[in-house]
Amino acid sequence: MSRFVTFVDGSNLDGVLKHLNLRVDDYGAFYRHVFEQSVQYWGRTFADGARWPTAQHSRIYWYVVGKMDEWDLSDPKAEARLRARFEMNPRLRDAYIEDVSRRAPELPSERRIEEAWSACFAETREWYDNKKRALERKKRFYHGVQSATDFVEIRQEGHWKVDLLHHTVNEKGLDTSLAVDMVALQDTYDIALLISGDADGIPGINYVKSRAKHVGVAEFRRGSAADFPAKGASSRLKIAADFVVQVYEAELLRRNLAYRAEPDFHGQGYGGGESNY
Repeated sequence: MSRFVTFVDGSNLDGVLKHLNLRVDDYGAFYRHVFEQSVQYWGRTFADGARWPTAQHSRIYWYVVGKMDEWDLSDPKAEARLRARFEMNPRLRDAYIEDVSRRAPELPSERRIEEAWSACFAETREWYDNKKRALERKKRFYHGVQSATDFVEIRQEGHWKVDLLHHTVNEKGLDTSLAVDMVALQDTYDIALLISGDADGIPGINYVKSRAKHVGVAEFRRGSAADFPAKGASSRLKIAADFVVQVYEAELLRRNLAYRAEPDFHGQGYGGGESNY
């Protein structure tokens, strides 16, 4: 029996679904379809028409963001630190001052910096609160997925590092944890399937391949197989893998494994990553 284990970079999968404008409700059925496709592509690569051994989907390890930088924006000391950063960033500071001047041209120049900081801080608090709520929604969603399926293990290894004044997040930890576990868990599988677009995982792929493991990479595509008569462009990750599994948008829709997302669906905290495909 050949044991398959799937390693999922949750942010990459979110980005793929967002890019395709798809929503998935039943992740158990979704992953079963991906597994079935994986067995077919693996068999074409390694069995070459011979009888295939029975395949078992042992486990899915789904790596997601579980925490973010903690800021108490009601603390005057935290505000003072941010205010100092604001005033040392002329591009950001001047942009807010220009906005204040446009909205209130009668305001004395000595008051504009205060109003500019007040506007920046108010927007920053609102943005940060929204991010905290989005993370809590994600965590409740992933808890529901894991509770509803027996073979999915959610690993909250990712961390959002926030840049408060520029209202951006930089995700850390997902790709590293996935790569480490792919090596650490090598005795539990014969074939590893990756849903990831991160080339940083290539050393791990090469290592487990040297230990006689097979590695596949899932590639999600618009349309159907008929729309891709020629082989697509290869990424470094796909080149490193033993085989590539094409999962087509049209087939997901036809089998009711995915649906067209509502316009604001990904704004509710379930999407957010960028597709690397």
